[in-house]
Amino acid sequence: MGGAAMLVLIVSTLTEFLSGVEGTARTCYFGPPPKPDPDNPDHWMKQVMTEIRERYPGRRGRSPAEEGPTEPGPAIVPCLNPRPLGMEDKTIPDERISASSHMDCFRGSCLATDARLNSNKRWAPKSNADSWIEVDLAVRTVVSGVTTQRGPKGVWYVEKYKVSYQRQPSSDRVHVTDQDGDTKVFNGNTSSNTTVTNLFDESVVATTVRIEPIQWHTWIGLRFELVGCRLD
Repeated sequence: MGGAAMLVLIVSTLTEFLSGVEGTARTCYFGPPPKPDPDNPDHWMKQVMTEIRERYPGRRGRSPAEEGPTEPGPAIVPCLNPRPLGMEDKTIPDERISASSHMDCFRGSCLATDARLNSNKRWAPKSNADSWIEVDLAVRTVVSGVTTQRGPKGVWYVEKYKVSYQRQPSSDRVHVTDQDGDTKVFNGNTSSNTTVTNLFDESVVATTVRIEPIQWHTWIGLRFELVGCRLD
């Protein structure tokens, strides 16, 4: 390899390397390069890079090849006309509705499956603390909000709640957030039988959705519907 070609290769290598350096200043490499081996140019290049790293104490950003594959962030899927996803009309079957616990109510059960919007019953947990009710949507679905309703008699209802979800069954559970990225607390119901619909700041794509009551009147009593758009 000629001297001019070697110089060009060294300068190119330095440029690529130093472009990834993290810091406010750059330090140039001085000194003779390793002696090239014409029969093994790849080995010579590795020697050059090793020499540069040893002489330059800063940190270097990793290339995409070094980083390896990364999981893409969740795409924002628009849902221009959110519609009920199947709690009230039982498109979502009973076996896909679960809860932290349920109370044995004196006027009938207070099962998770009693939490359907406009049902003549309601879900009520055995213990209010850390309680939740969850819907398995079976497939990835755009969820845009939640409609809640108090119990039929109006004595028990959820005043405030959070919503968490999983993008895939194996994914970590995350909370719906506000525009600042903080977990959003939604206002629920009052003594009125009127339904309250809370739309998310951004729709989410989820396979499971969990409602987590954090404030209630007398006891947790809840009926609800999820609203959004089916991806299929």
